[in-house]
Amino acid sequence: MEIEKLKIHFVFFSLIIFQLSVFSNINVASAASDEPDIETLIEDLNAQDVNVKATSVKALVEAGEPAVEPLIKVLNSKDPEIRENAAITLGKIKDERAIDPLIKLLTDEEWEVESAATSALVEIGEPVVEPLVFILQDKNEDVFLRMKVIAVLAGIKDERAIQPMIRVLKEEPELQADLGYRLGLMGEPAVEPLIQLLDDDDPEVRVRAAEALGRIGDGRAIGALTDALNDKDETVRVFAKMGLESIETQKKNTLIATYGKEREFYIEDQRREWLSKLDTVYKLSGNYMKPYTYPEGPVISYGWSIENRIEVGILEGSEVNNSTLNDIYTVFDSLGKVNEVDDIPVVFFCAEPFKNDIMTERNAVEETEEAKKNGKIEELEESEKVNGTKEASETEEEAGDLQSPVSVPGPRAMFVLSDLLISAFIVNKR
Repeated sequence: MEIEKLKIHFVFFSLIIFQLSVFSNINVASAASDEPDIETLIEDLNAQDVNVKATSVKALVEAGEPAVEPLIKVLNSKDPEIRENAAITLGKIKDERAIDPLIKLLTDEEWEVESAATSALVEIGEPVVEPLVFILQDKNEDVFLRMKVIAVLAGIKDERAIQPMIRVLKEEPELQADLGYRLGLMGEPAVEPLIQLLDDDDPEVRVRAAEALGRIGDGRAIGALTDALNDKDETVRVFAKMGLESIETQKKNTLIATYGKEREFYIEDQRREWLSKLDTVYKLSGNYMKPYTYPEGPVISYGWSIENRIEVGILEGSEVNNSTLNDIYTVFDSLGKVNEVDDIPVVFFCAEPFKNDIMTERNAVEETEEAKKNGKIEELEESEKVNGTKEASETEEEAGDLQSPVSVPGPRAMFVLSDLLISAFIVNKR
């Protein structure tokens, strides 16, 4: 009897063990099937369909740590799309192992890859600062790499980078233009150090300090910039004036109205595709916008912007009612729908005439300085090359030229154009 009971217990426990084993195998198999195929996802980073690429990036980001090493490996891929989207993905994962490989991509021959590496390092943030500051201060390092390093540091906006950036500004003329621009993006913590630079012995350092303070727009700089209006150097005086104008402009609320739906994108390919559609809408809008464009109407600038929208500059002081704004929006919205864009985002800003465009004044000053160096200042004055911009109202023909795809005049235009000019300088130097 005891033997029979033992047999029954043995069979019972055997069945339990068998069932547990079966369920365990099922769970293991299920877990294995849930694991993403990292290699396949990486291969899809250069898929024809932009949405497939975006989905692959999202899946790799969700995979996290297991995807890091394979992604780092393909940063050396011959395919620039793979390099670009792998860099974007590593930036979103934020794993510190990717920092050095991403830094190497800052001088990639493809600007899209270079830009992706810059964005990725900015996303990783604080852990990137020390290695980048080390590169910035190394005078033997490649100058173009250091320019890109400056851009990343300005994107991160970490206070630890301010003093190293200022030291390089004072010591290395070839990087002064980049640093003058980028220090202006560092925000409030950079204000006091930049104010002190307005007393520097080097006039070029004072110029860049005034430029940066104007871009930051902090009221604490007003006194120092006002004093700089009496600087012995003409260029410093002009940049101090521009800085004060920039601070004053930033105090104004220039927004008039917003229409449509703003867009955000997960990868740059999506944004480029979107901007291409906006560009098509802009190009088709010319004839339809003529009744609203100066001098017939209040619009002095319009076009797509890097903020992924259409921007329309309304001449400051113009009387514009909601009916006019609605009519202008209907132009872009109708053309957007033809190009498969619903609820196209359009932002209306109050804009000053182009004669106050800071970039034009800056170019005029730099042209004057170059002429002085070459002993040709008299020739320039005779040909009236240094006059700033003409009044937008001088001729109807000039008013037509205002229909180029630019941002609203003033500091916004200055910042965007400066960034583009720096990028173009880097590309041309190569």
